[in-house]
Amino acid sequence: MQPGPIQGATSTIGTAGAPSGPDARLELSVVVPIYRNASTLVELLDRIEAALAAERFETVLVVDGSPDESLAILTDEATRRPTLRVVELSRNFGQHAALCAGFEEARGDCVLLLDGDLQQDPADLTRFVEAWRAGSDFVSGWRVKRKDPLDRRLGSLVLNRLVRGITGVTLHDWGCPLAAIDRSVIDRVPAAGEQRRFLKPLVAKLSRNPVEVEVQGHERDGRSSYSTLALLGVTLDFAVSFTNRPFLKLIGVGFLGGVLGVAIGVAYILARLFGILENDDPRIQAVSFAMALFGLQFLIVGALGEFTHRIYRLVQGQPLFEVRHVHGREDGEAAGGGQ
Repeated sequence: MQPGPIQGATSTIGTAGAPSGPDARLELSVVVPIYRNASTLVELLDRIEAALAAERFETVLVVDGSPDESLAILTDEATRRPTLRVVELSRNFGQHAALCAGFEEARGDCVLLLDGDLQQDPADLTRFVEAWRAGSDFVSGWRVKRKDPLDRRLGSLVLNRLVRGITGVTLHDWGCPLAAIDRSVIDRVPAAGEQRRFLKPLVAKLSRNPVEVEVQGHERDGRSSYSTLALLGVTLDFAVSFTNRPFLKLIGVGFLGGVLGVAIGVAYILARLFGILENDDPRIQAVSFAMALFGLQFLIVGALGEFTHRIYRLVQGQPLFEVRHVHGREDGEAAGGGQ
């Protein structure tokens, strides 16, 4: 599947494209996961409302157990902004679970995704809406210029190549939070089980016509909630979730390692017999073979452990998230979870 990039400057959608009247159908839902974003929330809401002023839309902000003042700020804002609903999760479940909670609350025909740290400009949402109206069921952001540290950019490069290889969808930037997803795709997400923990690759697999929109990255307000170790864990978790036959690949790795070990052993023996290698201390060779052997063993055992843990988690049947309260709704409250 080959998505095509959409280039050019941001354009404005006119009022003719916006439904009107009390019975007009809600077309757009903006879903934003919130964790430690108290300093940017008011500006974020102002910029979303300015960008979509010509549209009939709602904003669904999911507070993912944030320990700062995010929830208090948003519940106060919800009393003054009729388009705002605030989903309060019972604790921190992670970004992807928070997005799934937002999906369940969103009522629009198109769900727009955005992060709360203002690294991406909400004004770009209009371009994603245009691409969706042009017929794409999944519009993904592509950060052509990033202002992240070098280690984050290198990590993203490796992760992007991994995801492209596993999913077969050649998006350039799997980490960009900006996206637009059609309702036909959103409605199929809950049945995806464990793969819901990796929404963008899942949505790309479910979509028929993905495209990319080039956007500019901006300085992050605050630090990322993902450490290098956490990103490594997410990468491993993704590989286990999306790879159809990982054990076959491990068998191939083990076979290649065995062939390489035999080849090195034969080469070492021949070099000793023909006097090419004069060193008669075999400890270096023994250590090399032992390291290769133990490395393969740990790789296989680790993969088995990941699959065993995943099966255990599925058998437990624990919800992906639990909603404590929804602020800003007409009925005032809601509680529940997502399987």
